[in-house]
Amino acid sequence: MIDIPKDKLRQGRIDAFTKVKKQRRRKKQWQAITAVAIIFLSFLLTVRVSPTIASYAAKIPGLSVIVELVQENEGIKDAIANEYYEELGILVQDKDVTITVQGAIIDEYGVMLMYDFDYPKEKKDHHNYSVNIYQGDQLLENSLSYGTLDGLNEPVAHSNHILEMTLDQPLDTTNPNFRVEFEMRDGDKQTISIPFTLENPIAKAKIVEPNASITAQGQRLSINKIIRTPLRIHIEVKPDPSNMMQIVALDDISLELKNGSKRELIRNGLVGSGSFREGRYTLYLQSNYFYDSDELIVRIGEIQAVPKGEDYIEVDFTTKEVLYKPDFIDWDIKVVGNDVYLNAPVKDDHGRQHLFPAEKEDGKSLESEGSSFSTSAYEGFNYREYYEPYNGRAKLWINYIDNPIATDVELKINLTE
Repeated sequence: MIDIPKDKLRQGRIDAFTKVKKQRRRKKQWQAITAVAIIFLSFLLTVRVSPTIASYAAKIPGLSVIVELVQENEGIKDAIANEYYEELGILVQDKDVTITVQGAIIDEYGVMLMYDFDYPKEKKDHHNYSVNIYQGDQLLENSLSYGTLDGLNEPVAHSNHILEMTLDQPLDTTNPNFRVEFEMRDGDKQTISIPFTLENPIAKAKIVEPNASITAQGQRLSINKIIRTPLRIHIEVKPDPSNMMQIVALDDISLELKNGSKRELIRNGLVGSGSFREGRYTLYLQSNYFYDSDELIVRIGEIQAVPKGEDYIEVDFTTKEVLYKPDFIDWDIKVVGNDVYLNAPVKDDHGRQHLFPAEKEDGKSLESEGSSFSTSAYEGFNYREYYEPYNGRAKLWINYIDNPIATDVELKINLTE
């Protein structure tokens, strides 16, 4: 389970780190792990084309996390190929838990930390903890997600974890000193603090401010900034305030270099922050930091939008009534307790929060406590949003719908001008 602090939900983070892995792993000494890891890093570049190597390497504590990332993220693969993954191998034992900080990828705008938990005997709950990370004495307080990659339904004595943080403001690239702090919540609560120092320089971002724009059916969308780092590409998008339609999503967005190198949205990780409704949204793509070009090409499969003033659903949590929904929505909606259910055509299934954010009668936020969805050819797309306890009316803003106003958009950005 990924632990995402409630106050971070508004940033629209999509948690997808959690995997189900059936295989149990035996505890190994970290010194041996370190030695083997050095050997296997050279093989990681073949993981995407060699399932045998991937399967073998995934059995080694610490490396299985990296294998997962390399298989699904070309940017992480490039970072390792360019020796930007920093192996740490720091082991700390406290009471009945041993934590090994295996390695890190840290750049000017992001942190990725891989670590393991070991226990004297098998246990089921490996996600009952919170974690903070510091640079020097400064707590890093941006969008943070963390959790285990191991099976959640069977006890294990060893589990692999990953922390990922995306920053709006840059790190101090001259300070290599960090500290990760774990608060274990089960049994005797304990705080475990592990300092570490990077040996390699922290990579500075490559930033472009193109001031480029796209117009679709009279609706204008600006690309204000593109930040390229070893961990990810940030594409900052801003809709024109005078638009008559509310842009709700950009589907199938990618960034391409002139040599044909293409990077898409990060899979199984953090894919965006901010909000189109609040005036700025940042999308996170797999990195192409280690490649240069005199031209960037932004491609968007579809721009989804709905008319302003009709971009919400209104419900009454007291009477359980749906008070308003726009005519263009063919969703069946019902209110049960403080949950809102909808059934929609399969085309509306993009694994997103569809009704988020939400607003109470007094204009204050109605907090979401999560969402879930399922899809089938017969039952369509079934979605459920869980809201905090509340009696009264609320507007649930439409966060996604399949209603394209443009398809196959291409925007070329010349870097030589």
